Parts: sequence; structure tokens; C-alpha cells
Amino acid sequence: MADELQIHRDLTEDLLARLSGKGKKGREAAIEALAVSTEDEDWRPDELIRQGGVEIIRDLLTEKNPHIVLSALEIIVAIAAAGHGEALISDGVIAYLDGMQKSRNPAIREKVVEALELLQSEPEEMMAHDPGDDDYLP
Repeated sequence: MADELQIHRDLTEDLLARLSGKGKKGREAAIEALAVSTEDEDWRPDELIRQGGVEIIRDLLTEKNPHIVLSALEIIVAIAAAGHGEALISDGVIAYLDGMQKSRNPAIREKVVEALELLQSEPEEMMAHDPGDDDYLP
């Protein structure tokens, strides 16, 4: 198990390094690999967040390549859906998404709406459920 965790850490580190690199092909392949990895039922964004991946992915939202942008949006949606919206919010992702709502690309607009809905509903859901309620049984 410890070996598996280290492999996951190393892979995440490598992919994030490729996303920060200059090579356009390498960036596209790395962001698509990260996006596909979110489809795994055991995927957790903790390591990605710990290594500063949210900021790197957020910055890819300004790319001209729609494949990179859509993959970045997929990851953002997956992070929010996994209950880690606070990491996205604290790194300023909402401001980037707000600016993308009028994208010419309908697929991008659709993903932006999905991400914003997840991020904007999260605080309400957290407030609606009081952890202390679980201890109270009528």
C-alpha cells in the first residue's frame, strides 16, 4: 500500500511538471491523462491539491487549445464533486470560470456551468447539514 501511494505521488508530480512545461504536446497529454484518471472510482484529489495542482490546472483555463481547457474543466468538476471545492475556491477558480461563461465553444460553456453549479452550491450543502445532527436520534 505504501508503495502504491508513492507511485501515485510520483505520477502526480510528473504530470504536474509536464503541465508547467513549455511543450504543448506534453501539456495536452498530461492534462488529458489527469482528466481520465478522475474517472477511476478510487480517484481522490488530495495528492493533486497537496502538490499545488489546482493552481496549475486553473492557469490552463486560459489556453487556446480547447482540448486542454476541457480537460482542465473535467478535473475541476471532479475535484468539486469529490467535496474539495474549498481548494478550488481558495485558488481563485471561480473568477476564471466566471470569465469563461461566454466562451464561443458550447462544450466549454457547458462544463463551466457544471463547475460553477458545484462550487456555488457547496457552501449551502455544508451549512444545510450540521454534523451534530448525526448524533441526535429522535
